[in-house]
Amino acid sequence: MLLRSRFKLLVLLSLIGILPFSKSECFTGKDWFNQRVSWKFGKEGLPWKTIIKSPDRNAEYELTLRPLWALEGGVVALEVVLARPGKPDVNMLGERDNESQSPFVITVGELKNGLAHSKFGMVRRIEADGVVVTLKVQHFRLGRGLGSLSTYCASCRNLQELSMWITVESKPK
Repeated sequence: MLLRSRFKLLVLLSLIGILPFSKSECFTGKDWFNQRVSWKFGKEGLPWKTIIKSPDRNAEYELTLRPLWALEGGVVALEVVLARPGKPDVNMLGERDNESQSPFVITVGELKNGLAHSKFGMVRRIEADGVVVTLKVQHFRLGRGLGSLSTYCASCRNLQELSMWITVESKPK
């Protein structure tokens, strides 16, 4: 009798949409990752990393905020990397090209001039391999000075801190 009551409750909940029956319905449009992430230069300017698993646990990715350094010293950009475990150098969001801008690379120049004037804007939506990554920059702090010795530029800006809201979800069908 108790078993029948539980089954009826599950059927009722699924009919009103609280508990979907099929796995595909359950995970469609769900966020895999949805939180504010802050990167700070600190002492060494290390990357920020986390592992993301799909809601059905079939896929796993490594999400990284990787600082990009000027040759002379100082962080001039932050690259958002979505990679498969074991292949952290292959960014599924695209290949970085030093000659053109990329939506997954946030540069000091873009921040200094205002993201509203950037080619990609303040909210960036990038699709790759059935996954959608949305980046929304919320806060940043720039410092002064790049390089050292003869190549030192006191008026050049460097990235000290960047906070953004990152959402990773399945691509809608």
